[in-house]
Amino acid sequence: MNESYEHWFRAGMQLYQDGDLAGALEAYEHALALDPGNPSVLNNLGNVLTDRGDLDAALAMYERARSAGGDNSALLGNIGRTLFLLGEYEEAVEMCNNATMLDPANSIAWYYAATAYYELNRYEEAIDLFHKALDLNQSFALAWNNLGNVHVMRGEYDKAFFHYDIALESDRNLTQAWYNIGALLFASGKYCDSARAFEEVVKINPDDVNALTRLDASQKLCE
Repeated sequence: MNESYEHWFRAGMQLYQDGDLAGALEAYEHALALDPGNPSVLNNLGNVLTDRGDLDAALAMYERARSAGGDNSALLGNIGRTLFLLGEYEEAVEMCNNATMLDPANSIAWYYAATAYYELNRYEEAIDLFHKALDLNQSFALAWNNLGNVHVMRGEYDKAFFHYDIALESDRNLTQAWYNIGALLFASGKYCDSARAFEEVVKINPDDVNALTRLDASQKLCE
């Protein structure tokens, strides 16, 4: 293994970008062996582990990065995201808020804090922070979608449809938005329109059993 730390670090970044999580993990481990305690490598290893679903190991890696001097907004936001995925919503909000205090332009941290507030049924705060994320990135499709979810919970269905539509303007393949539109239309008795929304989900993901079931139910009631 004669390659340099820089070689393995760049390889890990490229493999991660390509979606090869196993390859990225191996490359970053090589980089870490050559530069133990490097906070950038530890942070990126945490990202890989989070995406692989190994959340406890990811948190441990992020904490090693913090101890090694990597206590920055991006790292704190990554910890917040992982805490959110673990269902630790209060802790996720706190960590994401710390991240945005260091860098108010960290739209991902605003997004995860907002989504954690949604899970905590704190809808006013969720709306406020989703708008902070969207002020920074108007094409943030998931933020538009989740803002729509907040309005559903508040019974504001017209606003929900509006935000789901904006989400799809940013990403036509966002199945969550199509699914949410389909479910809301079905609940409103608009079965034919609901079927069309679920057809979009199935086009994107033909093996989505739940969407296929919803599509069938909508089509049967469509007149």
